[in-house]
Amino acid sequence: MFHTRKLLKHTARLLAAFISIIIIWLSVSSATSTNVLARIEYLFYDLRFNLLLSYTKRGESDHNIAIIDIDEDSIVAEGRFPWSRHKIAKLIDKLGQAGVIVTAFDVVFSEAELNPVEYIGELVDKPLLEKINPQHWQEISHSVDADSNMARILTEQDVVLGFFFQDDEKYRNGQLPPTVFDIPEEWDNRLVVTERPGFTANIPVLQDNATGGGFVTMFPDFDGTVRRAPLVIQQDGKLYPSLALGAAMRYLFIDSIEPQVAEVGNVLTVTDIAVSEFPAPTDALGFVRVPYQGKAFSYPYISATDVLNDNVEPGLLEGAVVFIGTSAIGLADLRSTPMGPQYPGVEVHANILGALLSGGFPYQPDWTAGAVFLQLVLIAIFMIIVLPLLGPTSMLVTGTVIISAVFGFNGYAWVLGLDLPVAGAWILTTFLTGAFVADGFLKENASKKMLKGMFDQYVPPAHIDQMMADPGAYTFDGDSKELTVLFADIRSFTTISESLTAKELKRFLNNFFTPITKEIFDQQGTIDKYVGDMVMAFWGAPIDDDNHRNNAILAAINMQIITQDLKAQFKEMGLPEANIGVGLNTGPMNVGDMGSSYRRSYTVLGDAVNLGSRLESITKFYGSKILIGEETYDHSSGFVCRFVDRIQVKGKDTAIRVYEPLGQEGKVPQDTLDELEEYNNAYQLHLDRKWDEALAAFSALFDRNPLGVYKVYMERLPHLKDHDLPDDWDGTFRHTTK
Repeated sequence: MFHTRKLLKHTARLLAAFISIIIIWLSVSSATSTNVLARIEYLFYDLRFNLLLSYTKRGESDHNIAIIDIDEDSIVAEGRFPWSRHKIAKLIDKLGQAGVIVTAFDVVFSEAELNPVEYIGELVDKPLLEKINPQHWQEISHSVDADSNMARILTEQDVVLGFFFQDDEKYRNGQLPPTVFDIPEEWDNRLVVTERPGFTANIPVLQDNATGGGFVTMFPDFDGTVRRAPLVIQQDGKLYPSLALGAAMRYLFIDSIEPQVAEVGNVLTVTDIAVSEFPAPTDALGFVRVPYQGKAFSYPYISATDVLNDNVEPGLLEGAVVFIGTSAIGLADLRSTPMGPQYPGVEVHANILGALLSGGFPYQPDWTAGAVFLQLVLIAIFMIIVLPLLGPTSMLVTGTVIISAVFGFNGYAWVLGLDLPVAGAWILTTFLTGAFVADGFLKENASKKMLKGMFDQYVPPAHIDQMMADPGAYTFDGDSKELTVLFADIRSFTTISESLTAKELKRFLNNFFTPITKEIFDQQGTIDKYVGDMVMAFWGAPIDDDNHRNNAILAAINMQIITQDLKAQFKEMGLPEANIGVGLNTGPMNVGDMGSSYRRSYTVLGDAVNLGSRLESITKFYGSKILIGEETYDHSSGFVCRFVDRIQVKGKDTAIRVYEPLGQEGKVPQDTLDELEEYNNAYQLHLDRKWDEALAAFSALFDRNPLGVYKVYMERLPHLKDHDLPDDWDGTFRHTTK
C-alpha cells in the first residue's frame, strides 16, 4: 500500500520522464524528416532567419552580382518567352559590352532552334532546289542559323549554361558540361553525395562552346520551401557543380574542385567545398543552407529589355557576374523560401554565389547532435526535479526563463554562423511546463477540495479563502508547533440533558454552539471538535498566528459574555440557562491530519493539550469561569488577570501558575480592580504563613462577593495552619483528581 501511494505521488514525474525520452529520441534521430518536430524546426528556422537578418549579413558580397531579369516588361517589349537564339545571343553580346565578366543562365536550351533555310528547303520544289549551288545554300543556312550564331557569341564570353538533373535514367537529353571532379576508384561508391541518374541539358553546339555549366535543380524541403541547395551532384562517378558553383569557378578561373570528405563508418561524407578563401560547409549530401541576403530583389535587378536596348546605366555592370533568369509570374520560376512565398529562383543562385565568394553560409557542426542531446537531457532532468517543487505560477516563470535562455543562445549561435536545432528544446520545455502546471493545478484543486472539505466547518471562512489561494503552503502532515488550545464545557449538562427531549436538546446545543463557534472564528480560531457539551478549539494552525494567545483569551472572555446574553433568549424559548467553564493553555503541540483510514480529522495532541483540558475541569473547583496556564499568561498582553493558584495536576511533577482573565485592560470596573488588589494582598499573607490574617482577608472578600476562589482559600488555610510545612513551601496545591 505504501509503495503504491509513493508510486502514484511520482506519476507525473515518471510520465514526464517517459515522454521526455521520446522527444529527445525524435530530436536526435535521423528519421524525423517529415514529422511534426521537423515542421516546427522549419518554422523556427524561417522565423530566426528573418528576425536576425540585420545582424548576420548572410550572403552579402563585396563582388558585383546582378540579375538580368526576363520580367513582365521584357516579355511585353520583346515578345513571349522563350526568345529566339538570335535575341539571346544579342543579350550576351550586350552584357559583354557592358563589362560583365561571367554570365550564368538559369535557362536551359535543350532543343535546337529551327533554321529558316532548312524550313524553306522543305517548302521549295526539289527541281528548283537542285538548281541552287549547294555550297552557297550551306553558307546561307549557316549564316542564319540561330544556334550557330549563339555558339559563336558564347566563345567570346565566359558563359555558364544551366541544366536540370532528373530522377529517371531514361531522361538523358542534351550534353552535360565538363565535370569538376572525378570520384576516385578507391572511394568505391562510398560517397553519399546526392546522385541523379537522368538529366535535361543544353544542345551540344551550345554546351561545347560555353565555358562551363551548372545544374539549376532545386530541392525544396517537404513543406515546399527552399532552405537548402546542393553544391554538387554525382552521376556516373563524376561530380557536377550547381549554377552558382559553376559561375564562381569561372569568376575565379578554377577548372576543378576537390571536396573535403570525412569517413563515417563505411561511407564518405562531404564536409566542405572551397573555391575561395571561404570554404562552404556542407552536410553529408553536399547541401548548403542558402544564405539569403534579404527579401526578394535584394540583389540588383536589371530588365533584360533595358540591356537589349542599351538603357543600362554605364558602369553598372562593369566587372559583374550576372544571372539571367525571370521574376515573371507566368514563367513559373518563383519559389517559396524563408524570405517569402514568391522568391525568384534565379536569386537563390545569386545568394549562394555571394557566400561562395565572401563567406556567410550557416552550418551545423559535427557535434550538433551530441550538443542537442546533452541540452535536452539537462533540461529534462532539471525540470523534472525542480518543477514539481514549485507552484503553477513559478512553474510558468521557470519554463519561460529556460526557453528564453535556449532561444537567446540559439540566436547568438546563429549570428556566429551556427545553425543549431531549437524545436526539440521548445517542445520539451513547453511540454514539461504544461504537464507540470496542469498537474500542479489538478493537485491544487484537489488540495483546495481537501482543505475545504476538512476545514469548512472548523476554520474561519477568511482562513479558508487564504488557504485556497495557496494550498501548497499548507500541509496535512504532522507538525510540532507552539499553539494555544481552548476547552469549553457546559456546566451541569447531565442535569440539563435529562430535563429535555431529544429534539429540545438538539435545539439547545445548536443555539448555544452557533454563536460560540462564530466567536471562535471571529478571533481566528480553529474548531477541533465538538464532544457532547464540549467544544475544543486551537489557535496558530493551520494558519500561523503570532497573536494566538491574545486571540484565544479574548475569545474565552467573549464566550462568557455570549453565554450570559443567551440566558434571556433561552428563557423565552423555554430552555434552561447555560453556563460554561473555559480552560486555556499554550505550549508545543502536535498538529495534523490524524486518525485511521476510515476516519481522520485535523487535530492537536500533546501534554499541553491535556493540561488545557485539566484547566477547564478545575474551573469548577475554583468557581472560576476561565482559567489559563502560565505560558498563556506570560506572553499575552492587554488583559487584567487574577492569579488563582500554583497547582500540580495529577500525573505531573511540575507545578504551574494558573490565572483567571477578568477582562480587557480599560474595560474592567474600578471596584473589580480594587477587589483584585485586596485579593493579591490576601494571597501574599497566605504565602507569608500569616494564617489568621489571610483567613480574615479572604473572609472579608467572600462576604462582599462570594466567589469560589475565596471559598477555596478559606477552606484551605485551616489545614495549612495545622500542617508543618517545609521551609521551601511555595503555595503549590496538588490536585488529586483529573
